[in-house]
Amino acid sequence: MTTEERGAADEQVTQRRDRSTYAVAALVVVGVAVTGTAAMIDGDTGRSDLLGSFGLMLIPPLVGAVAALVFGRRLLRRMPRTAGADPTTRRRIAQALRDGSTDDPHLDALARKEARTRVGQRWLLLLFVGGLLTQVGPLVSPVRPLGRLLAALLILLWGGAAWWRWRGLREARRYLDGPPNQP
Repeated sequence: MTTEERGAADEQVTQRRDRSTYAVAALVVVGVAVTGTAAMIDGDTGRSDLLGSFGLMLIPPLVGAVAALVFGRRLLRRMPRTAGADPTTRRRIAQALRDGSTDDPHLDALARKEARTRVGQRWLLLLFVGGLLTQVGPLVSPVRPLGRLLAALLILLWGGAAWWRWRGLREARRYLDGPPNQP
């Protein structure tokens, strides 16, 4: 296969990936709007009120999806080199961070870079905890049972994300506190 054919094949894969990304974003936007509308309305809402509520509930996820798609491309360009490593190397880096050390100097350098990235993104832990705390009010509110169910689900999701980030931050700090592997 020539480089031109390889480039054309890569372009087709990229186009398919972009289309699937947009399709998933559209499904998420509509799903969030439907869920929000279901949580807002009651049994005697008319058809025009229902469409109006759906239209209003469509705006925030649409803005969020557009922002995620625009800023996501910018963030991908600035991702650390370990993010683009092959899956075997990424698994070895994760294992080194879990173990706290490695014998391979090249892997040690990549693991230290990943650990510094995790420590630099420690603010995400506060974001996840803040998101969790915003759902405590709707959880204890006796007005809407569906809203309570959604709040409980969001608390589980925010809590899981916070726990995952805390665990990764703890591993990263432990790895950085250890001695570097010298070649």
